[in-house]
Amino acid sequence: MGDGMNQTAPIELLGVDHVSVLVADVDAALPFYRQVLGLRLIDRPELGFPGAWLKLSDGVDLHLLQLPNPDPVANRPAHGGRDRHVALRVRATEPFAQRLAALNWPFTRSHSGRDALFCRDTDGNAWELVARN
Repeated sequence: MGDGMNQTAPIELLGVDHVSVLVADVDAALPFYRQVLGLRLIDRPELGFPGAWLKLSDGVDLHLLQLPNPDPVANRPAHGGRDRHVALRVRATEPFAQRLAALNWPFTRSHSGRDALFCRDTDGNAWELVARN
């Protein structure tokens, strides 16, 4: 009994290569990604539209795409855990909480009791920073 898909070779997912995020103004968005998250810029080919590529972790990049964002940011949940978000694994959340507080950048703690916090970039994209033991 098959699933209707004739596969001649097995498929294998190896992991995440990159994540793309829409931003209205890449220059306005970069301080969040560089100063708050501590990401570094990497080379980006000329693609015919503004953007930036940053290194998230070993083998995983973040692509900021300056395009009109079709998603309204109004009426989104205040807590990023109830919204679409990208979760980044970190060693400890407290250094990020201290950095966010020092920059007066709003954030919330996880409501589940996990060691996680949530913040948003300048375009309202939600990010989770989670430490797992």
